[in-house]
Amino acid sequence: MTEAPAQDRGARSRDAIVDTAGALMSRYGYAATSISMISSECGLPASSIYWHFGSKDGIYVAVLEHARTALLAALPPAEVPGADVEQRLDAFLAAVEDAFRRHPHGMKLLLGLGLVQQDASAAAVAEVRRYRDALVAWAQDALSTVFGLSDRPRVAEELARFTLRMASGTAVARWFEPGTVLETGPLRVALLALQAHHDSAVRVPPGPGAPARDGTDK
Repeated sequence: MTEAPAQDRGARSRDAIVDTAGALMSRYGYAATSISMISSECGLPASSIYWHFGSKDGIYVAVLEHARTALLAALPPAEVPGADVEQRLDAFLAAVEDAFRRHPHGMKLLLGLGLVQQDASAAAVAEVRRYRDALVAWAQDALSTVFGLSDRPRVAEELARFTLRMASGTAVARWFEPGTVLETGPLRVALLALQAHHDSAVRVPPGPGAPARDGTDK
């Protein structure tokens, strides 16, 4: 009869630690966030934190896993709706903007952590990379739908990585200006320009002696 309530209390304590640590690390960074700060903020003793996670790095990995799971779950399917490229692009950017707005801590932690990777363990860095890979895969699939790039995966990947670099820059800017928002207007212009550049590149006839291009850009 007492085991289940104890387990519930343990789960609540663990969640409280993860939520508190995530907010603090998002605000101050991994290196500047101490166990004592987490303990003071969440109201749980340091011994409880060590019991659940073993170390500060264990908390860090748990925070990253939680942020990754929450943000990826919030992303819509990659089959972006819309009758044409511009409608689909608007829908894609609205989804990115919404995720950025609703998960500010996760975006700062998981997109801006290149600044602090030297202070983190291999497990934490691996978690960041898993998350970034998952985001790239989602953005690549979505932008492949937006621009009709199913036969040109390298172009879709370039557009996806460009989008995430823009989001990363905004996440880093939030360390200094918390109110910074993701500016999807310029991002929209840039994505359309990049796609037009690739389209014009495959339409240019090869010069004398140059190999013909097949337009797949694979």
